[in-house]
Amino acid sequence: MWTRKSVKEKGKKAFTLNFWKCVLVALILSIVVGSASGGFNGGSYIPAISNHFEESDVVDEAGDEIDVDVDDDNDSTNFYVDFDLDDDDSKVAAGAFFFIFLMCLFISIVVTIFGLAIKYFLLTPFEYGCRKFFRKNLDEPAKLRNLVYVFDSNYKNVVKTAFMTDLFIWLWSLLFIIPGIIKAYEYRMVPYIMSENPAMKFGDALKESKKLMTGNKWKTFVLDLSFIGWDILSVCTWGILEFFFVGPYKASTDAALYETLKYGIDAK
Repeated sequence: MWTRKSVKEKGKKAFTLNFWKCVLVALILSIVVGSASGGFNGGSYIPAISNHFEESDVVDEAGDEIDVDVDDDNDSTNFYVDFDLDDDDSKVAAGAFFFIFLMCLFISIVVTIFGLAIKYFLLTPFEYGCRKFFRKNLDEPAKLRNLVYVFDSNYKNVVKTAFMTDLFIWLWSLLFIIPGIIKAYEYRMVPYIMSENPAMKFGDALKESKKLMTGNKWKTFVLDLSFIGWDILSVCTWGILEFFFVGPYKASTDAALYETLKYGIDAK
């Protein structure tokens, strides 16, 4: 039975023995994972302006009548807009709106496909390579060539496995998020499993990860929570501590967890 202390000690010991390479690979891992999962959240700011109107009729340049009705009793202002468009203008407006909608939909689809292609054909292979590096580093100082192992070892199969893993997690996430989080922990060991056997079918890799994580998902969740203190210190140091210590510490600990679950090797 593994403990958080033993796994974390094993991870920290391994990365400190190969410090600078681990720091570099952890930086690459954070960039790859961040780029693959990042998004853009747009926003808008609409200022509110309060004005007092007297009861009047205003006609805009297009000839549309805007009635302003002031209710003195309720201290409120009501606007009534009467758009005077003929049938031809309505058809043109509807056609323009439909065209814009189709263009936005097309652009959205193209951008999504392009983003997924970049993620799974370029970023994910490097992520799996980083995971292999930290796994190898537990036993001996790992070499940087581990980062590109996917491109030389059953590349298509590894990409397919990564895609199917994320797809299943996403589908489970549709059921009120929580099932997706559970599945994410259940399939957490897939990158390490594929690093040892790149030819393994994705279904077998998922089953193997599920087997390893049976009875260990909650403990792994608590293991992740145990780094909160380090995360807070990283924020306080503007990310410097994250770069030189916390990032590689986490990645190495995660690899140590896999080795412990797979082979029962303790930290000593």
